[in-house]
Amino acid sequence: MLAWAPHAPLSGGGFDMRAGSLTTSPASIEQHSRRGWLLIGAIFVVLAGVAGIWLALDRRPPEWDHANHLERVVSCADDMAHANVTAIIERSSFYPPLAVCAAGLAYSLVPSDVASAQAVILLFLGLGMASVYVLARFFTDVCGGVVAALFFGSANFVVYSSLRFQLDLPLAAMVAVALVLLLRADGFSRPGWSVVLGVVLGLGMLTKPPFAVYVLPPLLLVAAQIRAGRPLGHLALTVLIGGAVAVLWYAPRLIGIFGQIGARSFKQAAEAGHAAPWTAEGLLYYPTYFVPQFGLLAVLFVAIGFVVAARRRQWLLLTSLVVPFLVFQMIQNKNLRYTLPLLPVAAVLGGIGFAALRGSMRTIAAVAIALAAVVQVAGMAFGVPRGLTMPLLDVPLVGDNPPMRAEWPHRKILTLIARDARDAPATVSVVPNYAFFSVSNFRYYALRDGLPLRWVRAWDEEPIGIDYMIIKDGDQGPEWTAGKPRRIAERLAHDRNLARVFPVIGEFPLPDGSTATIRARRIGKGSTVSLPIFTRRLEQAIQRRLPQIAHDIDGLQIRIITSEEQARGGRVARVEVEARTATVGDFSRPRPALLRVHDLRLVVEDALVNPFSLDEDGRLDPLDAGRVRFERATILSADVTAFLRDLKGFTTASVELGRGSASFAFAQFGPDVRARVRILPGRDGPIAVTPEFVSVGGVTIPGVLVNWVVRNYDPSPVMAARAPVRLEVGQIEISPDAIRILANR
Repeated sequence: MLAWAPHAPLSGGGFDMRAGSLTTSPASIEQHSRRGWLLIGAIFVVLAGVAGIWLALDRRPPEWDHANHLERVVSCADDMAHANVTAIIERSSFYPPLAVCAAGLAYSLVPSDVASAQAVILLFLGLGMASVYVLARFFTDVCGGVVAALFFGSANFVVYSSLRFQLDLPLAAMVAVALVLLLRADGFSRPGWSVVLGVVLGLGMLTKPPFAVYVLPPLLLVAAQIRAGRPLGHLALTVLIGGAVAVLWYAPRLIGIFGQIGARSFKQAAEAGHAAPWTAEGLLYYPTYFVPQFGLLAVLFVAIGFVVAARRRQWLLLTSLVVPFLVFQMIQNKNLRYTLPLLPVAAVLGGIGFAALRGSMRTIAAVAIALAAVVQVAGMAFGVPRGLTMPLLDVPLVGDNPPMRAEWPHRKILTLIARDARDAPATVSVVPNYAFFSVSNFRYYALRDGLPLRWVRAWDEEPIGIDYMIIKDGDQGPEWTAGKPRRIAERLAHDRNLARVFPVIGEFPLPDGSTATIRARRIGKGSTVSLPIFTRRLEQAIQRRLPQIAHDIDGLQIRIITSEEQARGGRVARVEVEARTATVGDFSRPRPALLRVHDLRLVVEDALVNPFSLDEDGRLDPLDAGRVRFERATILSADVTAFLRDLKGFTTASVELGRGSASFAFAQFGPDVRARVRILPGRDGPIAVTPEFVSVGGVTIPGVLVNWVVRNYDPSPVMAARAPVRLEVGQIEISPDAIRILANR
């Protein structure tokens, strides 16, 4: 049992809720004011109506993660229609399925991407406002609860988030629900509420992994006050239920997800140019943008409520706000989305601050809060007013996100490509990474419309396997990703032979003032030279190109098989490359992982090269291949070890070759992982990894669960996804001294 009193610390005893002169018993907490609920309902209806008007007017494509989540909505709707639970669990490596599949269910009932997904977001908004009201009523009166719900619902960033299908507003709602149930459980003395809390904890984790950051501190604070055995049992039951709800999704990812969180929090943030966490810029980011995120008056009342709560020693609220805030302060990747789940607790503190006022001051404050809410909602949704900034900080006081009325031509572009490809499968490279014109929104629209198109980002050195390019001039997106689009535009502008095989088939003006250009691969009749000259030039071009992928080549032999008719179109039926020894790696990158290979035989079938650059410049510009097959190779044990030492993701791994299998040991933060695996030719990629034995921290994993561990280290899915052409290997033979690839017998 817990007590929050004005001058008493959190401790054992009766659950006596006191806030200033207000005394509220558990029985009276159940008797919420009907007027308060009517006001909350009215506020929600207004906010939902504003969102509905905005969505009806807006024509912008979904940006980046917004598009990725909507793509998963469509996929989950299809998975549910086919009762494919495995696909639902395995669909994403980082984002859980609760909110996505809730929208997928709505999409299957009402097949409108905007209506179904945003209906779910608005339901979470309503759930969040109701939970904030109930949570505030544990600490203040009805008026304070209504003000808290209004603070949350009208917060600048909550309004912004209610207009997009993202997971952060659902996460904020689930955090608020969990805190309400934590108080309802009354120090885990109430078994019924403890069970419900366990279910919500599991569902919260299935909303987004940071749920734990927000809920674990208050949960531990309450758990630390338990003195009796029965509440401890209820706590254990709560944790078990929460784990049981979340285990199916998290168990296969438990080892790898921490590495993903670390990469997103620091490595990717550094690549995107985020300030280091302990610099002044990093430390001031969230404090500077708290007003634009929450609202000026809301922040002022949060400050008052924080002081009041501290004087009353209401540590659960303060812990729920301060500890997660400090955690996200220490993370380099900063975005207002990540701290949105702090706003329910901040809103409750704002309600406490409002309730501390008396007489005419309360009336004046209520009018000011209502006017501020109107200004924030109108400013964020419709840009009226706009241009208001915070003095000294030069940050916006009110958001500005009016609906975009101009149409983007995604559907026209998709129609053009589908018609040109005659509805056959094709690979499309979306070169820019602009928010409204990126591979994310094109891939989502194509999936929604059932088009058999494969989507990739901007190509690297050569457009291998690319059938169509979508290019945009002007703004290319974030600076840290704009290098490739600019390089590709430069290449097309100055390499007339590349532009010749990718002629323009359509141009579309874009609302930002730029122009989209659609290019399709067209070879036609290229080379007019004789077949011997063509093959000699191609062999010489291959030799000049090899240093990009292989050094120290000994015994090189190249054999080219094709016909004169094929050669005219740049087609080569078969290219065979053999070498006694070679050191292979991507030498275009700094410090590549290098692999020494003996007795190498590589076969490329149905290759396509640019015949114009080969004729004019003697340069090999590969465009496509039906299949690349490693038919023969020998890799000595010592060379395997040296290669893994430099390979990303395997730097802490050691390997020991055995008879028919390889044993790996991964030293890492947390329990070490050991596995013995067989490596076989793959069906969907070059190889398939089949585990025979896996242990984590010295504990042997049961056979039915080994794939949950191995999937975090298996490189084959990534190899298959990133390869621009089909890769195959021959039979794989593992012995203590070497790994050998042998031609199929």
